[in-house]
Amino acid sequence: MPNGLDYNYHSHTWRCGHATGTDENYVLSAINNGFKIYGFSDHVILPNASQPKMRGDFILLDGYINSVRELAEKYKDKITIYLGFEAEWYGELYRKYYHDLLAEHRIDYLILGQHDFIEDHRFHWYASIDDKDDALDRYVKDLTDGMRSGLFTYVAHPDHFMSYYPEWNDHTIAAAEEICRVALETHLPLEVNMGPSRWGRKNAPGEEIRVAYPCPQFWDVVARFNCPVILGVDDHDPSELLNSPYEWVFAFIKNHHLNYITRVTFPSIS
Repeated sequence: MPNGLDYNYHSHTWRCGHATGTDENYVLSAINNGFKIYGFSDHVILPNASQPKMRGDFILLDGYINSVRELAEKYKDKITIYLGFEAEWYGELYRKYYHDLLAEHRIDYLILGQHDFIEDHRFHWYASIDDKDDALDRYVKDLTDGMRSGLFTYVAHPDHFMSYYPEWNDHTIAAAEEICRVALETHLPLEVNMGPSRWGRKNAPGEEIRVAYPCPQFWDVVARFNCPVILGVDDHDPSELLNSPYEWVFAFIKNHHLNYITRVTFPSIS
């Protein structure tokens, strides 16, 4: 465990259109870097939907499932591999699809990563809403509805809204508090996401990484509520399992006095 982390439930594959490397490359990198648990959770592949550079087309679903299951068997003596998706909550539109993937054991788990919404049969980024207060309200409503669905294992980057919301204020405090209340109500851990920390802006050697998320003020609210917190590498390249700033993120968790956990329980869906 050279990086101090022996698990990761948040990772991607080439199928999403913005990641690189073969599935086996990720597994071998995980093994070489001391991971005991590795979860594949590519952006959810949806029927009757196309979103290039965000998620794979539906024709790729069976190949994804078969590839990961075969790797899990091949390397079972070296690492435990789980199969899942990072998925948005689109209301009732894909509830049955998500339910059936889990109930039929085609996948092991879903993590809730709310990037966009569907309206008029089209995907829309929350960032595209001109009124950022409205964007934040819609994000929180969609996210908490998904949390209450009973289908998800944890919430990925719950502070993702800070990538488009301009400042920390009373509105964002209320949003963070609502997310935390629902996290405790639904027993869902919240994820400190490492993605932006890999491209954090630095002006001088040794300067603190500054990123949109994890947002320090958001995680201060999480600490106040004592919500369980998980870490997600969110790797899009096998090398990121080695080269991510683990020291920085563990310091972030410690400095914000977070209720850090290292394992999650998948919901039983039938």
